[in-house]
Amino acid sequence: MAASPKRHDKIHEKILVSAGRLFNRHGFNAVSIDRVMAEAGLTRGSFYIYFSSKSDLYAQSVMHIVREKRDAANRRLNADQIIRDYLSVQHFEGAESFCPIIGLPSDISRNDRSVRRAFEAALRLMVEIFEQDLRGRSKQTGGRGLAIAALCVGAMALARSVEDRKLADELRSAALAAALSLGDWI
Repeated sequence: MAASPKRHDKIHEKILVSAGRLFNRHGFNAVSIDRVMAEAGLTRGSFYIYFSSKSDLYAQSVMHIVREKRDAANRRLNADQIIRDYLSVQHFEGAESFCPIIGLPSDISRNDRSVRRAFEAALRLMVEIFEQDLRGRSKQTGGRGLAIAALCVGAMALARSVEDRKLADELRSAALAAALSLGDWI
């Protein structure tokens, strides 16, 4: 007997949450469909009821995170706090919940348009929040929202890529100061 639409949606959500955690922690290539389904308390056999491929799951998990971030931003649109949270120690250490843009696997980004679209949505949301706040302060943004987003994502990706914790903290700190300065939030 087929699951009710409500139950189907609940299971779909459970798989997306599981996938988001695992992909963020371990990366796309290191996570198998079996592992995602086991984390969700399900069997591999039901995977293809919900997703057409691992790439489809990845793209949908990124879009799920984007929707959650958009909902949070709609409740609290405060660009300087978003920057502070993004470049915080908690975000640095919280691999399961970090921004999916940081972990964009280059091999899949070149090959799968749905993943690129999902990451683009995440980036656009971040830039949109920064641009809205900047427009509220002055008439011209001059691309500062894009620059701030690139600075945040790049700094966190670099900080997560080095072994030396002191260097990682210095990268985050320098990016935080520069991003807040670009937005005149200091």
